[in-house]
Amino acid sequence: MVFFLQNENYDMKKLEGGLNNIAGIRSAGFKEGKYGVSLIVFDKVCKAEGVFTTNKICAAPVKVTKERIKNGIRAIVANSGNANCSTGEKGVKDAEFMCVKAASLFKINEKNVAVASTGIIGRYLDIETVSQRIEKAASKLGSGSIDAATAIMTTDTKPKELCIDFGNFKIAGIAKGAGMIHPNMATMLCFIVTDAEFKGGDLKVAANASFNMMSVDNDMSTNDTVLLVSTGEKKTFGFTEALTMFCQEMAKMIVADGEGVTKVIEVEVKGAKNDTDAKKAARAISDSYLVKCAVFGNNPNWGRVAAAAGYSGAELNENRMKIWYEVSDKRVLLFDGFAKEFDKPALGEEMKKVKEIRIIVDLSLGSGSSKAWTGDLSYDYVKINAEYN
Repeated sequence: MVFFLQNENYDMKKLEGGLNNIAGIRSAGFKEGKYGVSLIVFDKVCKAEGVFTTNKICAAPVKVTKERIKNGIRAIVANSGNANCSTGEKGVKDAEFMCVKAASLFKINEKNVAVASTGIIGRYLDIETVSQRIEKAASKLGSGSIDAATAIMTTDTKPKELCIDFGNFKIAGIAKGAGMIHPNMATMLCFIVTDAEFKGGDLKVAANASFNMMSVDNDMSTNDTVLLVSTGEKKTFGFTEALTMFCQEMAKMIVADGEGVTKVIEVEVKGAKNDTDAKKAARAISDSYLVKCAVFGNNPNWGRVAAAAGYSGAELNENRMKIWYEVSDKRVLLFDGFAKEFDKPALGEEMKKVKEIRIIVDLSLGSGSSKAWTGDLSYDYVKINAEYN
């Protein structure tokens, strides 16, 4: 876990087992070769909310789930290996078939089944293979969320599951995502379940401070889907803040497993004129290929950070700006209105030893703040995507 958050408002504990910690749900997954299916089934129809890709090329399962989520959710079925995108009317029918198939196995209304897909764009689903994998996943229902998380992996190197106990309620989830990671949703699927009640709009607030503040390669996918489902058993206060922290943890897990990533970079911008400016600067820095390449090369080239902040659109006064690199809990001031003297070779050697670094920028203009997460850009990223088909 990278940069695990702490908050004095909650007695937070990370629990093993992911979705298994939430009563009233069962999950399973089955994968053979590149193609898998995950299932999450609820004991009752549950309130749900979703955020989705903003790409105008939008996959069939996204279109179907956007409509069905209004009915409440009783099950989620997701496949990997094929995005079912740019597949026309057949693609929509295939996505609907996945819902029908899951509903028939569990004797529930197919209008309460959400669907998601991830994989290659522009290929029709082999619906017979998908149907068989739904059946095999259903036969394992209750085996656990690690199987469900594994089944939706594509170029991911590890399954992603998380559960945080916030004291009087829990939030749990699984996710996949490694490439095509860019703010305003990434190439990711994330299914979050809680035993707390939530308000409409909570997920959007949380996503804007987490999934929409991460990047790996600045490419936006066509299939991004994040669903929040509540069993609705516990009334609570402060859920939005807790959900935001949960989503930030999941976002960092995704970035840490990004294609070719060797280091996770947390960018913190503070002292901005307002939060909007802070967000602009944080995203510009985290999206910068030059910053990412410098970190891969263990080169504390703060000039690239300064340049990205300068073109971000945030109000900025160079004479008041400060930049630090934090490595192994040691913070080094590199810029304070002008270039500072520091031991660049020594800092570079420290960067070689770690898997995560923080870049802190203080604009010294106000109280605005924001964080973003990204990974370095390595040779392996090019190799992975040159061969992906």
